[in-house]
Amino acid sequence: MVGHGEFHDVTGEVPAPCPRLPRTPRGAQRPGCPFCLIVRGRAPATVLREWPETIAIRPRHGGVTEGHVLVIPRVHVADVAEDPEVSATTMLRAAELAAEAGDCNVITSRGPSATQTVRHLHLHVVPRADGDGLLLPWTAARPAGR
Repeated sequence: MVGHGEFHDVTGEVPAPCPRLPRTPRGAQRPGCPFCLIVRGRAPATVLREWPETIAIRPRHGGVTEGHVLVIPRVHVADVAEDPEVSATTMLRAAELAAEAGDCNVITSRGPSATQTVRHLHLHVVPRADGDGLLLPWTAARPAGR
């Protein structure tokens, strides 16, 4: 049995720890960060919902499905691993939106290899419908008519 905080690969070996990147000081904003600029009202965005610690915006190009939303913390946190408390609060707000969306994906990425293009934590809430044609990397393409 694997206890809390232990991960083992299929060989039973404990993997090496993830590399630590420099943390952003809590409450800091990062100059030039597009999401920090939006949070401060210095860049345009369609804000759909606001909470004391997060905002929800429409993606700049409309998103991949109708109703796609980004949930962003007001403080600069580079990714989901940098500050677990901020990440958990951001997930709480994404979960509230997911409850309203029905079937959906809630997705975040950490690092360029995982497709993170903006180094500011953000969660995608992507409403889904049967046959919407949106495939995730781990989803096999379904034959037409299924």
